[in-house]
Amino acid sequence: MMNALRVALLILIGLSPSALGAPEPAFTYQSMLNTYFDDDSGMIRISDIDLAFAPEGEINAAVVVTDSENTVIESFKFYPDPRWREGVFARLSEVGPVEFKLTEPGVYNIVYLIDGKPVSRISVVVEQTSEGDDPFDPVKTYRFLGMWQVYSYLVMNTYKDEPFPELNFWLGGKDLAEGETQDGFKATLKDSEGEVVAHSKETQGYFHDGHYERTQIKLYHPHTKRESPNAMAYMLTDWVEADGEYTLEITRKEDSQLLRRFHVTVKDGKIQDLAASELSFEPHLDYIVPRVTVKGANKYGFVKAIWLKSE
Repeated sequence: MMNALRVALLILIGLSPSALGAPEPAFTYQSMLNTYFDDDSGMIRISDIDLAFAPEGEINAAVVVTDSENTVIESFKFYPDPRWREGVFARLSEVGPVEFKLTEPGVYNIVYLIDGKPVSRISVVVEQTSEGDDPFDPVKTYRFLGMWQVYSYLVMNTYKDEPFPELNFWLGGKDLAEGETQDGFKATLKDSEGEVVAHSKETQGYFHDGHYERTQIKLYHPHTKRESPNAMAYMLTDWVEADGEYTLEITRKEDSQLLRRFHVTVKDGKIQDLAASELSFEPHLDYIVPRVTVKGANKYGFVKAIWLKSE
C-alpha cells in the first residue's frame, strides 16, 4: 500500500481534473489549518475534517504524511460513511486515533487522498526550539510553521441587518517578541496611498504563546481609544465603496511590529477572491475552498469566505 501511495503522490501531483466532469473533491483549508499541533511534544492529531464536492455513498479517504523527498512516513484512513452531509460537503471522521510525531526538523506535507489520489495538502515546517540540555528540564520542544502565517479569510456577520465583515486569521508563539508569553494585536486597513481607512478597537485582540490559534477581529472607522465604545462599524459597503488595492496589516500592540500584511483587491464593487479559490486553479492540491463552517451553529453548514494572502 505504501508503494502505491508513494507512486500516486509522485505522478499525480499537479494533474488537472477533467474540464467536463464535476468539481474534483477538495478538503477545506479551514479544517486542515485547524488540525491539532502540539509544539511541546511535536505531536499532530488529525480528527474530523470537511470535504467539498464529496462523492455520493461511501468515501474512500486517507491522509499521508510525506517528507521533503516525498517519502510517505505515516498513513491513516477515514471511515467511509460521513459523519454529516450538507449539500456538496461531508465531514469525515478518522479511524483513530490519528496521532503521530514530527520531531526531525524539516519540511513535511500532510496530503489528503480520495480513492488513492492526492486532492489537498498543507505544508508544515518543523523547528526544534529547545535542545533538552537543561538538567532540570531535559525535554526537547518544537514549533510548527506553515500556512497559518500566510492566509486569512473574511466572513460576513450582520450588524443592523447589514453585512459586517469579520477577519479570521491565525497567531501564535512565533509572533511574540522574544521572552514574551502574550501580547495584543491591532488590525489596520490602508488604501493604496497608505492612508488608514479603518482599524480595530484598541481594547480588542490578544494572543498567547503556543501553536497558532484562529482569532477574529472586526474593523471600525478611524477613532481614538477614548472613542472606542462608540466607534462606527466599517461595514461591507465601506469596504467596497471605492475600487482599488488595499493592505490589511496586523501589528503587535506592545511594539507595533508588523506580523501580517494581507492584500485586498476591490474591483467592480466587490472584494476579489484569491486565484487559489477558483475551481480551475492549478495545482488542484493547493485549491482553497471558499467556504468555512457556520460559526456557533447547532447544525452542520457552510458560509462563503473570502480568503486573503499575506505578502
